[in-house]
Amino acid sequence: MNNKRSTARGGWSNRLRFLLSALALLAFGLGLSAQTVQVTGTVYEPSGEPVIGASVIEQGAKTGTVTDLDGNFVLRISDPAKAVLVISYIGCETVVEPLKGRTHIEVKLQETNTALEEVVVVGYGQQKKESVVGAISQLKADDLLETPAANISQAITGKIPGVITSQTSGAPGADDASIFIRGRATFAGDAQPLVLVDGIERSFSQIAPDDIETISVLKDASATAVYGVRGANGVMLITTKRGKEQKPVVSLTANWQWQTPTRKDTYLDSYNSVSLLEEALANDGLPSQYSASDLDMYQKSSAGLLNGVDALLYPNVDWYDEILRSSAPAQRYNANVRGGTKRMRYYASLEYYNQESLFKNLSNDPYGNNSSQSYKRYGFRANADFFLTKDLTVMVNFGTRFEERRGPNSREEANYSNIFYQLNHTPGWIFPVSYQVQNGDEMKTLYGGSSQYQSNVFATMAESGYYKGTNTVNETNLIAEYKMDWLTEGLSAKAQASFDYENYHRNLYSKTFATYELNDRANYESIDAYNKFNTDGTLAASADHFTVYKLYLEAQLNYRRTFGKHEVTAMALYMQNDYRYNSDLAQRYQGIVGRATYAYDGKYLAEFNAGYNGSENFQKGKRFGFFPSFSLGWRISEEQFMAPTRGWLSNLKLRGSYGQVGNDIYSINGVRQRFLYEQKWTQLGNDYYFGINGQDGIFEEQYPNYGVTWERAHKYNLGLEFGFLNSRLNGNLDLFYESRNNILTEFLTRPWWFGVTSAAGNLGKTTNKGFEIELHWNDAIGKDFSYNISATFSHAKNKITAMDEPAGKTAYRKREGHPIGQYFGLVSDGFVTSADLADPNFPKSTFGDVKVGDLKYRDMNGDGFIDDRDETFIGLSDLPENTYAVTLGANWKGFGLSVMFQGVDHVSRYYDAEAMYAFVAGGKVKEHHLDRWNPAMSEAQNLANAKYPLLHYDSYGNHNQRQNSFFLKNGAFCRLKNIEVSYSLPLKWIKHVWMSQCRVYVNANNLITWDHLDGLTDPENNGSNKYPICKTVNVGVSIQF
Repeated sequence: MNNKRSTARGGWSNRLRFLLSALALLAFGLGLSAQTVQVTGTVYEPSGEPVIGASVIEQGAKTGTVTDLDGNFVLRISDPAKAVLVISYIGCETVVEPLKGRTHIEVKLQETNTALEEVVVVGYGQQKKESVVGAISQLKADDLLETPAANISQAITGKIPGVITSQTSGAPGADDASIFIRGRATFAGDAQPLVLVDGIERSFSQIAPDDIETISVLKDASATAVYGVRGANGVMLITTKRGKEQKPVVSLTANWQWQTPTRKDTYLDSYNSVSLLEEALANDGLPSQYSASDLDMYQKSSAGLLNGVDALLYPNVDWYDEILRSSAPAQRYNANVRGGTKRMRYYASLEYYNQESLFKNLSNDPYGNNSSQSYKRYGFRANADFFLTKDLTVMVNFGTRFEERRGPNSREEANYSNIFYQLNHTPGWIFPVSYQVQNGDEMKTLYGGSSQYQSNVFATMAESGYYKGTNTVNETNLIAEYKMDWLTEGLSAKAQASFDYENYHRNLYSKTFATYELNDRANYESIDAYNKFNTDGTLAASADHFTVYKLYLEAQLNYRRTFGKHEVTAMALYMQNDYRYNSDLAQRYQGIVGRATYAYDGKYLAEFNAGYNGSENFQKGKRFGFFPSFSLGWRISEEQFMAPTRGWLSNLKLRGSYGQVGNDIYSINGVRQRFLYEQKWTQLGNDYYFGINGQDGIFEEQYPNYGVTWERAHKYNLGLEFGFLNSRLNGNLDLFYESRNNILTEFLTRPWWFGVTSAAGNLGKTTNKGFEIELHWNDAIGKDFSYNISATFSHAKNKITAMDEPAGKTAYRKREGHPIGQYFGLVSDGFVTSADLADPNFPKSTFGDVKVGDLKYRDMNGDGFIDDRDETFIGLSDLPENTYAVTLGANWKGFGLSVMFQGVDHVSRYYDAEAMYAFVAGGKVKEHHLDRWNPAMSEAQNLANAKYPLLHYDSYGNHNQRQNSFFLKNGAFCRLKNIEVSYSLPLKWIKHVWMSQCRVYVNANNLITWDHLDGLTDPENNGSNKYPICKTVNVGVSIQF
């Protein structure tokens, strides 16, 4: 039961039911005699809210009424000592309440066990949850909106067992999370699931959360086989909201956010940085760059004691503070209306979202154009159902989205930020942000720079220009359903056509700028005292764009019939999906899908699914594949011998499945390859010489593989669903095993002198196994307090069993036998000591001269050298084997509290050079470098206390700056993912302004994280040269009329 005025039972719907119920029961009052007694009472829902329109009838009499807008009722009866009242409401258990002489009662209703009646979205259709035999998890709209997020991929984190989400960036409009279903079982591509929105392959992360009705995650082959060659990595089905037969219900949502990074930078001030720099130079035998008096001046500078020319010569610049603000605001508004009649139903929504960045607006553009990164989204969605006849229904879906992205003239992407790269590489002790000098009659700003650092990140934001990108997305579905009971009972047909259009246009306005270095202390206020690098240019414009077209066609025939205790359903479908990028040749998928289900007496369930699908990546004769699945289910709780348990066991179902699904995706450097079987040629200019003149020509770039075909996954699943104590405790347990063969991968055994790259071959094999468990407890204490506890845990472990590695390859260097994404590198056995260097058998490093305090690597092959051939498996994979989440919720008299903890385990993290190493590319140092091997201390002291090896300058540290086990960290973490406090205003307060619900809340995401990374970076972020992951504080209000 959900009588919180956020559903169709709220607002006009409740008033309508109240009036209809009153009219229906009015006749009961006509027979009342004068000899009656007045009885009053209040009916509550489990959360303590009053129930509108509940039916209250005297058992065995014609006396009855309904509760009013405050849940109250007044009823006249003949004898309170003997009378029994029957209270009922849709979706709740009927209550039979003897009065026993009382003239006032309070009744709290309980929800009926509707979980098994719930409809679950499956591939190309819907099924009742009680009849589902596949491994499917479903989230409903209320589950999503519990955690306010502008991005759906973030909103599902921790809420679906077996689903791993990994957010690697917090950049505006690019903060999507990567999604893995039951881990990763292929290395041919990114292993991302197939995502369908209203049955069409679409991006879903930027859909308004308020528009989504359900998200179904299909995990096993029984659920995904109908998608054939596309379903191997799992499928996510997003269903948007539709209209209902009710008076219009208007919902408004407003949300305001403030975002701050989950980790702060830990770069040292100028004094500490220069001190460590001098130490590194001395360690490498390089000349000193700063004297003792310079160090003294830097110490004063870091303490804020310098001014004038001294402050310019000995700067202490915190570039993060100069470029970034402390928080980034965002705001989101949504308005939607839902309603309908017997002939027509509708849902429509409008959304506006504005997300700003941490970048300050430093632009000096004369027209006021902003150089700070930002993202805006305007969305509209309308779904309408027309019941033209009793047999024919036509549905129209239309969604449009306009996105605007702005930012500085620099490369700002989800996986890389040039601004953060400059922040991490520009020392704060070499030059100030800018100088102010006299230039004729005016003061001129000169941006600081040097011969080594000729760029200036502040000037990049202020002077180099900006970009503006706009993206328009239109999505249209036209669906017709026709019942053909006139031909045979239970037969129906469905046809669907969809056309999507996306156009992205980006304007770049760029300008060069000069930087300056002070070389004449005495004349620092004159422009002549500075060396100049580069030139100040004028603003120039350029543009690029792309267009995407998608066409989807589907024809479906359905059959559903019940013969006594036998229930049979069948489905046959043809689909075709075309995708075109600009003027490229369209990519096409097509296939035939079938399903048949059988249920006997609601207890014994069987299902067969199959897809016969084709892909352009394979030549004729190899293009189509048949992907079947079989599944069985047994509702044990419905057996007669289980009757004695029904007082405490409400559901027990055992299910199992086996099936095959396919994958045709093969990527090289993140780019999906097409026509894998083809020979490929590349044109070259002036590379073929006849005499002294170069001529154009072509060369064979890829050798064909005419036998290449689809990757195939064999999936097994065994599941148990259960419900106890009148469904107060519900859960499920799934065990799964997957074996993949024919994985598309490159040839590793072909020698380099083969001369031509070979097309992908079906050379890989993997296994993936694990389990997942989900538990939900819902209960109430008294009439005012209700609470819930949910927990999910998933384990998925994969292993590469074959990938065409040479048979003679050394065992410790093979990737076969290890997980996909397993880290490989040098094994570190601590620090090099003086005894090691005195040992004539100590291995010699090929990466540079080794000194006391450097990292000691293990000579894996015993050849006396440390080189790439000593790399072996270290740590774990980059994808966690274990994921978990715990959610706690409570409601008391309209107050709500919700807390979610989410975490991962059995995973390693290796961060980029800027996060770990000292003076990379001549750059900066962080707080953890203070705990280095200090040459001023004894060897014994260093062995006991050092947490970082000996410092080196730039490339002189190559020996230490290898991928190795010393810098590989335990990536496990537990995060306070979400905490929310809310209050729903009482109906008696808000009904006077026509509201049926008003809820206000304060919410925080990513608030606290416990990990093993010593504050270096966020555990989900695999690099520091990108926009950081943020924690978010939300304040919002949700209103319904």
